[in-house]
Amino acid sequence: MQIVKNKSWLVRNAAWLQRRLKYGVAAPMMGWLVRYTPLLDGQGEPPRAINYSAAGDYVPQGDEIINRLHDDFDLTDGCRVLDIGCGIGRLATAFHRKGSRIRYDGFDIVKYGVEWCTKTIPPAEGYTFKHADVHNPFYNPWGKIAARTYRFPYPENSFDLAIAVSVFTHLLEPETRAYFEQAMRVLDVGGKTYFTTFLIPEHIPDNRNFSFRHQIDEAYVERLEEPEMAVGYTLAFWQAMAEANNARLVQINRGSWTGAAGLPDYQDCLIFEKLA
Repeated sequence: MQIVKNKSWLVRNAAWLQRRLKYGVAAPMMGWLVRYTPLLDGQGEPPRAINYSAAGDYVPQGDEIINRLHDDFDLTDGCRVLDIGCGIGRLATAFHRKGSRIRYDGFDIVKYGVEWCTKTIPPAEGYTFKHADVHNPFYNPWGKIAARTYRFPYPENSFDLAIAVSVFTHLLEPETRAYFEQAMRVLDVGGKTYFTTFLIPEHIPDNRNFSFRHQIDEAYVERLEEPEMAVGYTLAFWQAMAEANNARLVQINRGSWTGAAGLPDYQDCLIFEKLA
């Protein structure tokens, strides 16, 4: 009976174990290989073995997001862009392929992702990447800095656009508030955001991909056992947070996660503007 119970636990937690092995055990070695050898360089995109962003659709998804950014924002030459949670360069490489003459800064909590980005797009080309040793149960289990106390490593009023794709969907309320406050601090007046989230509707349809039945403070989570796996918030929460940080919500792009058809994005997207 104990063997059956143990097997059942392994089945239920297979994804968690895989992530812990990848980011808690293998990541330091992958970082060394990326930095000091050509084995994991890739040709414009990371090898599958180290890619943790849009597996299989790295290039097309990156290009699609960048095209939408150019539709929604005035990304003129010299536009200052901050990529919060830049991952392993899905957006950075897409900007670079498109020839966008922006000033790009990105940071991420997975060190080997930052190593790969720095090696692939050198700072001389206007792209700078930083590692933030912020703790996250998924992606940086040994991180030394609490997300709720992390200060973005940039001065005030440094950017025209702040991007966070699939970042707030893995942060609980204290961390979400802290990251939002920091984003508004480093944005210039009139600067805007492109933040993806799961906007929790009053009634989640039966054909949804997530149920978000559980709530921790203002955060709606899919699994209490792994709350950071998928996190959503109500529109009222985001609007109140914007008001508290001298910002306003100017646009909502709905995503298809609730089962809606014909939408280009999976997650919802919120565009805020910094007022002062």
